[in-house]
Amino acid sequence: MIVEYYGVEDNFCEWDYIQNVLRHLDFDDSVKVHIVSVTQEWDFRDKVVLDSTKRNIVIGLADEFMTDNIPQQWKNNTTVFKAYLLPHQEEGNVHSFPLGYNKKHIKLANRPIKDRPIDVFFSGHMASANRIKYMRSVVDFFQNMDPTIRPKLDINVSRGFNMGLSGEDYSEKLHNSKIVICPAGNVSMETFRHYEAMRSGAIVVSPKLPETKIYTNAAICQVDDWDNEAGNVIMDLLSDLDMLQLVQERQQQTYNNRFKARSVAKYIKDSVLQDTYYEFLSASK
Repeated sequence: MIVEYYGVEDNFCEWDYIQNVLRHLDFDDSVKVHIVSVTQEWDFRDKVVLDSTKRNIVIGLADEFMTDNIPQQWKNNTTVFKAYLLPHQEEGNVHSFPLGYNKKHIKLANRPIKDRPIDVFFSGHMASANRIKYMRSVVDFFQNMDPTIRPKLDINVSRGFNMGLSGEDYSEKLHNSKIVICPAGNVSMETFRHYEAMRSGAIVVSPKLPETKIYTNAAICQVDDWDNEAGNVIMDLLSDLDMLQLVQERQQQTYNNRFKARSVAKYIKDSVLQDTYYEFLSASK
């Protein structure tokens, strides 16, 4: 397998995650994988040169604005995977791709729910209007609660992305938390935090995620009416720790089967095989 990078370097947040996925791909040298930054600020789409002698796979990263920016040449000649994909953009040989975890996240041993001392955890910025919108209602909910029944909160607000806790402290707190608040990012509903929390065995509480293949029927706690119900959902989950343990186990199955590097690699291989089959059928008509 040949891998080429376009604007994606080892300083990318998802670099370690991508490397782990690639390690589990066992394509031979008839396959070329193009890993491309496609965000508006760092757009390398025009640098990609497809190899007509190989099976081309394109993985597009970093476009949190969810723009419909996949070149027609890719749609016609490759299997495409794109992070931050919207449901209506997922068609034909274009597939959603899991964001994965930030390389600052350190994997520790997961612990049962009852052994996690922090009830509710959040660490991140409130420097964008979208993040403020989704965090304000949750913060107000707990601020207005009777202190005698308020759960143990650990809320850390930073000035911007990757400007908060150290990787060590952040990872330790995730592994010590029962529930992690996963509000929307600057633009998209998807964030690295979703994956880091699942990887740490903490329960994700999130606004509704896009109904793409990677999230459809996933055992992730998603709140339809976030502004009015997120706080109540958190309290309901904390009211029965035995049930919350079952939620943790189901969520861990989702993470293991869909979002771990080995499973993402299998998803890529299965999607490529499916696209190859449909191409064969189309050519046979």
